[in-house]
Amino acid sequence: MKIQGNPTKIQYISHGECETGGYAHERFFAASLSEAVTGSADGFAEIRFRRNFRGPFRWFVLALKAFLAADHNAVIITVSRLAWPVRLKQFLGRGKMLLVLHNYDPGDGKPRLYYRLLDAFLKYAAKNPLNICLVAVAPYWQRFFNSRFGVASVLFPNFFDAKSLEIIRFSARKNPKLVHFGMYSDKIDIKKYLVLFHLLKKNGFVCYFSSPRPVFFPDLPVSVFETRGEYLKQVAGSVATVILNKTDEGWNRVAHESVLMGTPVIAAPGGGLEELVLLSGGVITNTPEEVVTRLLSGLPDIVFDNAPFEPSNRNAYLKPIMPFINSQP
Repeated sequence: MKIQGNPTKIQYISHGECETGGYAHERFFAASLSEAVTGSADGFAEIRFRRNFRGPFRWFVLALKAFLAADHNAVIITVSRLAWPVRLKQFLGRGKMLLVLHNYDPGDGKPRLYYRLLDAFLKYAAKNPLNICLVAVAPYWQRFFNSRFGVASVLFPNFFDAKSLEIIRFSARKNPKLVHFGMYSDKIDIKKYLVLFHLLKKNGFVCYFSSPRPVFFPDLPVSVFETRGEYLKQVAGSVATVILNKTDEGWNRVAHESVLMGTPVIAAPGGGLEELVLLSGGVITNTPEEVVTRLLSGLPDIVFDNAPFEPSNRNAYLKPIMPFINSQP
């Protein structure tokens, strides 16, 4: 699928102190696209501003950094907060943008200005399909962005190699009283989790959040895992993963990993997470009491086809992007 002719420059520009699930998805997308276009997974330039930028002044600094770093003639993979400065730089050349959006939830605590700028950019993108291509992580979000802003998008999901996880899955022993609460973060609905924790404790369950790094003064038990293997083994040994977050998510990687570990998922409704849970035969509920009832009565078996999310199938998702890259703006 390598493109012949003039070489295409690919940049991936992002920001953030921690390497999140979103970063893992975006970087894999950049490497996959680079391999398809240049013949090498390392044929793209990555620029990541590794700190958290909060407040109007730091937002301006981040925007300025993105503007200066962007190659105005490249195909640039970037994220929502950098969309406007990158696009402004592209006015100086013939560059194009692949904007990766994981979700959209004005109730997630981001400043109102963030969504005003994003809304304006998405309306602008809908009128400039030769210059900007939206990349969504789930069909749910494809439908959402199309109906809300009239902008079409291509799908590039999170990918997981199920076969590489089989040894961990089949070697783990299920503990019928061990419940995984997902990844500890500021997305969690702490009030619901506190109620759920006490209800489950009364019924003899042991619960834990997982985290790759120490959490200072957590409200609930957090297990810190130094390696991904240790984390996956614990998930595989849990009877369920319960995810009650406050925001509509893109595609929860923890939930996907849980399903591949043979651990059913109970989750709050909304976003790509609900779509994933329903695909795996999991349970959708927003109340701690219902979670306890379902755990006590027993959860349905997982029925999940991971084929669409296998890394070997990534080229099928890249094909719709190639006409955009080859088109003349």
